[in-house]
Amino acid sequence: MLKIRLIPLLLLKDNVLVKSINFSKYQSIGNPFEEVERFNQWKVDELIYLNISENKNISSVRPDAKGHIESNKFELLKNINRRCFMPLTWGGGIKNIDDVRQALLEGADKVAINTEAFNNPDLIKKSVVNFGSQAIIISIDVKKINNEYMVFINGGKINTNCNLYDWIKEINNLEPGEILIQSIDEDGSSLGYDLELLSILKRKSKIPYIACSGVGDYNDFIEGCNSGASAVAAANIWHYKDNVDYHARKILKSAGINVRK
Repeated sequence: MLKIRLIPLLLLKDNVLVKSINFSKYQSIGNPFEEVERFNQWKVDELIYLNISENKNISSVRPDAKGHIESNKFELLKNINRRCFMPLTWGGGIKNIDDVRQALLEGADKVAINTEAFNNPDLIKKSVVNFGSQAIIISIDVKKINNEYMVFINGGKINTNCNLYDWIKEINNLEPGEILIQSIDEDGSSLGYDLELLSILKRKSKIPYIACSGVGDYNDFIEGCNSGASAVAAANIWHYKDNVDYHARKILKSAGINVRK
């Protein structure tokens, strides 16, 4: 049986790590390089970095050989990768097949694609053919409206008017390696995963999925694992508790969940 992974998810906004609440309120919490070194020490299963900056190109501004100033949206990824000794997923600002290729060349093991996956599903097909399904994650942001889960894009700002069932059906045909599912309503709430949302993935998705959004204590990870997720991710808890990886694994093990020691 495959082991369930425990994954910190880190949000980058204007080169700074931030805490997010409902995809609309952000609080600066630290330096991305210090965090990756901390997770190296903890030997976590893998990391997910999502760049939610309005302008994804601000990650670095430097002169080229002729003195012209150019921006490189993958420079931050490159610098993080130099310090990262675990599998790394990178998302944010992926627009085309060249972006996918460049992210992988700069050190990402997997690339998470959200908005462009919805707007241009053919990008997923091409990426899977060129780089393998294991390298491609489709990220889904959802919000409950009139008792129905609706898919949002552009950092949770735009309602696609597509319900989750229809999008999952299409994703099944695109065959990415994994889905990252995030609840806008539960983001930053510390109230636990949206288990109703995860039950939809369990019933309808043929693709393994990573549960995210809402973790407040270690027992929430247990519920996420029991939902059928291939991995459980969280953001804020990693910043406000000590030795999260150790304590979470200890509790998951005691609950009979197959995680790495």
